Amino acid sequence: MSIAESKREKIGSIFNGNLFVIPSYQRKYSWTNKERKELWNDIKEAKENNINHFFGTLIFKRVEDENSLSEIYEIIDGQQRTTTLFILLNELIRKLSEGDRKEDLIEAFLYKRKKLKLSPLGMDKDFLENLIFENDVNELKIKKRSQKNLYSAKKFFSNILSQYNEDEIYDLITFIKNNIEVLVLVVEKQSEAIRMFEIINDRGLDLSYLDKIKSILMLYSTMYLNDKLNTDINDKFEIIFDSNDEIMIKKEELKILNRFDEKETLFIHHYVKAKEHLPNSWNHRNGAKVIFESIKSRCEELKSDKDNLEKFILNYTSDFSNFSKSYAQLIDTIDKKQKYIEAFQFLDFSATLYPLIVILFQQNKLDNLLERLISVEVRVYKLKGTNPRVDIPTLCNRLSTENMPIEDIDEWLIWFRDKFMNDGSFKYDLDRDIYGNKAVKYILLKHNNSFNSQNILTSLNIYNSLQIEHIFPHGGEYYVGFDITSFKFEDMDDYEHTKDKLGNLLLLEQSLNAGKDVSDLIPSQKVHGYLKSDIWETLQMAGDIDKNGFDKDKIEDRTKKIIDFCLKEF
Repeated sequence: MSIAESKREKIGSIFNGNLFVIPSYQRKYSWTNKERKELWNDIKEAKENNINHFFGTLIFKRVEDENSLSEIYEIIDGQQRTTTLFILLNELIRKLSEGDRKEDLIEAFLYKRKKLKLSPLGMDKDFLENLIFENDVNELKIKKRSQKNLYSAKKFFSNILSQYNEDEIYDLITFIKNNIEVLVLVVEKQSEAIRMFEIINDRGLDLSYLDKIKSILMLYSTMYLNDKLNTDINDKFEIIFDSNDEIMIKKEELKILNRFDEKETLFIHHYVKAKEHLPNSWNHRNGAKVIFESIKSRCEELKSDKDNLEKFILNYTSDFSNFSKSYAQLIDTIDKKQKYIEAFQFLDFSATLYPLIVILFQQNKLDNLLERLISVEVRVYKLKGTNPRVDIPTLCNRLSTENMPIEDIDEWLIWFRDKFMNDGSFKYDLDRDIYGNKAVKYILLKHNNSFNSQNILTSLNIYNSLQIEHIFPHGGEYYVGFDITSFKFEDMDDYEHTKDKLGNLLLLEQSLNAGKDVSDLIPSQKVHGYLKSDIWETLQMAGDIDKNGFDKDKIEDRTKKIIDFCLKEF
């Protein structure tokens, strides 16, 4: 049944004899249980009060297909709601007993001759078919977030409906069919459809900048290049969206990239090295909104020059997709190499460095420069606590346009590091009160490993369980019941000035640090507790304290040794 161009319709009428596809410029399925629960509660409340539920506005575009007996529509707006409702209807109908009633409902809402009423993007189409037809789907093997979301929707509604009997299920289906209403708008042209999608974006719909950039590029391809690049843009953004999803999954798994936002970070990180595509507007300070507007402006500038518009879109999307794919591959590699585990998980590179790191990974130069990048991170971003934003983008754009030898990049990184923290400043800062600095834990980790051929800190869980322990207690005069001067401190001020130095700090398991064996005790009283540790240097410290004692001179001597180690290591 054809859908009227502008009319209030019931869900039963919408699905009757129609097929729906999600066009290439749309985002993938992203609803979570929060949104599903809100939809379910709205439906349930309306049914309990015996009132109609307004589902919102759906915008469609009719697709011409001479081979189809059904009307086919692209969903311009409303695909998240429609997909969720489709999965809910599947779970409802699935719980009915076999028979003509169930078959009629399947044909009305779900599929006919194994052809789904709703077809999502790309590989999600095959995945949704497996869900609906109950083919074997292994939740543990699902990697794409859109597919995880589809699976979660099925599981959510299956659990919600588990306590409903068949009569209640059929009543719910009947209510959805007859009492859920939508306002339908139908557009005719592809350009009108994409323009409508863009307008919806600009009016504040919660879309990512990846969605918005894709839609704007599709719009200019459609309106000014006769759809020439639509397939290419769709293919490139399939890679970009999938890469973004893979990064988000690994981010949670590896506990890295805390500030990586799925809606804009990948977009911004690529922009850092994209000066060649936007030479007149590029600025390292630009945020996502300004970047988006600059790309729109570039398309607008070139719309009357088809060759250059096509060149811009092709070059930008190719570069973005290649960068995104390499980004995801890098993140996927982290937990497979010990030196990557230490650098990315234990040290945790600052977000500002990631565009550079991805480019080096793309160019197979990262492994040769990883130690230098670690020294930059330790000195500049962790110890100094600054976040310079000009120089790194400059290097990123240089690497993107010329083939810099590894030696030249290394020399540049040394220059950059020493510009903010040279050896003299590094030594000075390491010799000050340093407890609480973000570099300390990693420095102690590396110092511990330098004396131990067997690295026990291969697990992030183990590393995260470690705390910074004060050999002389941190509590000072409030908790310490000993004579300060007997340990070569001049007075309490001298003790307070010394206790937070590197020489008085070491790694200790949280479980031991919280126990009575080490808490607020003098060093000689902590030996028993330190001997319970699995950290090599902590065990060595226990033996050293037991034999030789520990005082201010030993703090200063150990501080100097760790500083000398740091000057060589970083």
